[in-house]
Amino acid sequence: MFILGLVIGLVLGANISLFLYAIILVAKDADESIERYTLNNQ
Repeated sequence: MFILGLVIGLVLGANISLFLYAIILVAKDADESIERYTLNNQ
């Protein structure tokens, strides 16, 4: 039973980490495109 919980915890932890990483990458790209847009329109 302990091993089953450990495996489920590892899988959920990895999924949450990847999800957060994807959000950070999208936010970074959005910030860069906003900066480019404001620099081009000044």
